[in-house]
Amino acid sequence: MTVISLLIRIIAVGKIKDFYLQHKIKEFADRINHDFRLEVIEIKDSSPQSEGLKILDILRKDQGYVFALSEEGKEYDSVSFAQRLANISGRINFIIGGPDGLSEEVKSASSELLSLSRMTFTHEIARLLLLEQLYRAAMILNNRKYHRK
Repeated sequence: MTVISLLIRIIAVGKIKDFYLQHKIKEFADRINHDFRLEVIEIKDSSPQSEGLKILDILRKDQGYVFALSEEGKEYDSVSFAQRLANISGRINFIIGGPDGLSEEVKSASSELLSLSRMTFTHEIARLLLLEQLYRAAMILNNRKYHRK
């Protein structure tokens, strides 16, 4: 059995303040680390332009493939998302904006805009949803039970 291991970095604006969400986010991050190497970088929330400069500075050091989460991005079903990740070599970055979203500079510098839904979520909920989908992708790619068709 071939094990697919990816290098994932989440760059997120803002801290997780809700205790329940902290717990669930940690749970999925721990699960993901069995299959993928996960790094999370939190940026203090300020204006989208200031946040954008910090994000772009991080990406300049080791860019890789960049998904910027945005409601106008491309939507995937879970299997297609897993396959998309498997086809990317090198580091895969996911950028989650703050309450005012991402700057146009960050969106332009991204390889792809990704939508978790056409609905808008708080950055905390978006992080939980993304981590769950990354865990699901790991299970799909490594043929382990979790995802049901």
